[in-house]
Amino acid sequence: MTLTSKLLGAFSGPVQTGAGEAPADAAAGNVFSVRSKGLIVFSLLIAYALMIAVFVFHQKNRLLTEFDHIAHSVEADTLYQRVDNAATHVVMSVFANIDSDDREAAMRRIGLHYEMLRMNFEQLRAREPQLRLSLQGPEAALRAANADPTRAALRALAEELVALKDEFAGLAQESQRKRQFTIEHYRGRADSVAMTTLLLGVVGVALLYAVGALFFRRLTSDLVVLQKRGLEIVNGYRGPPIPIRRHDEVGQLMAAVNYMATALDKREKELILERQKYFHQEKMAAIGALAAGVAHEIGNPIAAISGIAQDMVERRTHGLSCSRSQCGDCRPDMILEQASRLASITREISEFASPRQAEPQLLDLNAQLRSTTSLVRYDKRLQRVDLRLELDPALPAIHGVPDQVTQVIMNLLLNAMDALEEVTDRQPVIVVSTGIEGDSVRMCVEDNGSGMPAEVAERAFEAFYTTKPAGKGTGLGLSLCYSIMKNHGGGIEIQSTPGRGTRVQVNFPCNNEQS
Repeated sequence: MTLTSKLLGAFSGPVQTGAGEAPADAAAGNVFSVRSKGLIVFSLLIAYALMIAVFVFHQKNRLLTEFDHIAHSVEADTLYQRVDNAATHVVMSVFANIDSDDREAAMRRIGLHYEMLRMNFEQLRAREPQLRLSLQGPEAALRAANADPTRAALRALAEELVALKDEFAGLAQESQRKRQFTIEHYRGRADSVAMTTLLLGVVGVALLYAVGALFFRRLTSDLVVLQKRGLEIVNGYRGPPIPIRRHDEVGQLMAAVNYMATALDKREKELILERQKYFHQEKMAAIGALAAGVAHEIGNPIAAISGIAQDMVERRTHGLSCSRSQCGDCRPDMILEQASRLASITREISEFASPRQAEPQLLDLNAQLRSTTSLVRYDKRLQRVDLRLELDPALPAIHGVPDQVTQVIMNLLLNAMDALEEVTDRQPVIVVSTGIEGDSVRMCVEDNGSGMPAEVAERAFEAFYTTKPAGKGTGLGLSLCYSIMKNHGGGIEIQSTPGRGTRVQVNFPCNNEQS
């Protein structure tokens, strides 16, 4: 396995984490952190640098050895040169004194030069123990010349010295040749070491760049995926989770994002259920508020029917007939009239309480307003209120959920009735109007009640915020209206003046499918 494959293996490895798995569960596995990866790369870089250093030091030692050989050769050449010069001086001294009349003085002069030769030769032997030359020939010739310093003896000494000198010259040339070869080899090795070191450095830098580029490219790609998925989650995306193929902190972050998306999806579903519960509670609260008025409204026809039926029972008890000619007060048509009235009331209540489609559909907003206001009229609080409908007959259809639109209308009317309870100095009035405003359908509910201060109006759409006494409101009515209108692509706004009244305007987007 190459170094590159090892590094790639350290930075990869498919690991799948479930979308519903908590980040703590994802972190429980073998997490290979970015810091650990960095330490591994740094360790490998140090190991690579140490390898280069070992190579350089090894080659340096070999170069130093060759340099020592060169230096040793230079020193040997110097000694060879000294021995050669000393031998030359001895030869010159022999030839200079070969015809001297004072043989003893001549031999002393030759002996002085020969001692210099012997001293230099001993230094050379100490430097070059493997040297196979010796001074045995010149020594024997010198002893013969000292014993009989004749011209022939001196010439024999000179010949031995010249032969020794020639041998030293040959050794000097051989040493120079070896030194030149060693120098050339030294230069070649030095160039090779320099080029190899440079190549190893370039390869190390290129490898580090490749691993770094691969790592940061993958890291950048994964971070871009995380950024994109985060924005998608904010915009409502709840699709498949991000596949996790990392063992580091980025992988943990991906697992956390997947867990967040799953948790948000679960919370949103729970919120929808809770909203439906609150929606139902608000609807039931509205029905409860109407119960008293409906009971009173139903009580009148029931009392009339009951009275007529009681009168008929009494007449039959006393044996009286109940024909129209004999009993003018026994009126079956009154029973039919009151029963029809009861049927109308129960029909309106059943239409309001019956389940409706939860999917958006084309709606007649004016019809929704008429149906809802006819039912709200049974509320006893509306007995002294002048409820006016100013509906645009040319109003186009809107696209919405019937039950939710009814809820918005009901909440706004109930809030208006609550605002008119404390009005005693003027006729309480609620005006419900519709019309077209730009590209939207406008519905307004306006009252001349107590109004709201600016700080209260600003918080009117906050959930659970209410200024009503305990037990009269949950603070969810306007919040639900705001949520419903946002889901319908419309809007709702409040304009209120303390002591003068409140105007709530709701805008529905026009149905673009209409011709």
